Amino acid sequence: MKSILMQSIKWHRPKEFYKFHVTSFKSLSFPDEDDAQNDYQLNQLDDHSLMLKVKAGDVEKLGLLYKRYSRRLFGFFYRMTSSASVSEDLVQNVFMRMLKYKHSYSDSGNFEAWAFHMGRNVHKDFLRKNNRYSWQEDMSTWEEQLRDDHNKEVYLQQTDELNNLSRAIQALPEDKRELIELTRFQKLKYEQVAQLLGISESAIKVRVHRTMKELKDNYLKLDGNISNKTGLS
Repeated sequence: MKSILMQSIKWHRPKEFYKFHVTSFKSLSFPDEDDAQNDYQLNQLDDHSLMLKVKAGDVEKLGLLYKRYSRRLFGFFYRMTSSASVSEDLVQNVFMRMLKYKHSYSDSGNFEAWAFHMGRNVHKDFLRKNNRYSWQEDMSTWEEQLRDDHNKEVYLQQTDELNNLSRAIQALPEDKRELIELTRFQKLKYEQVAQLLGISESAIKVRVHRTMKELKDNYLKLDGNISNKTGLS
């Protein structure tokens, strides 16, 4: 089997440390019919076991972790930035950091929590470097789908409530948006989120309850005629 992940990474050695650049994690693939049995065995490994292999130097295994987590991390970043292109860049930054800091992964760690810990740090670094920013989403894909009036009407009807929910989330302070993202969209356990934020699990539960109430109020203000079809409570 070809070294697919290594083909996507260019290594440079400036002074005392390696600096790497991931050219395209999206191009990773796991292959061929001859390797079907090996693929099956890899897919049976849990995230923690795969990351331990990466830590030990088998960096190709990070490709499978990318396949498992890139969509979730993209969703996390997109709901924090509202920009698809920025979110894609931040996802790649997370996996670059995983390679760079693979030695810091604990032998008794939880990969899911570690991945979102990395994600939070990448997002914080991004905000520090971009104190003032405004996003204009690339709408070319949607414009293609909405060229005729019928498609546009159906799309707008189907997404009206989701748009209101998205606006209600965006109206929340950043720390509360992050809390909603981690607990409701990414479905991390309260215990994991408590560890990420450095507070107690009971405090997380209180914050989530208050944040969900605020989110519901925001949502209903946007359209007082919409009933609780989203399941917010």
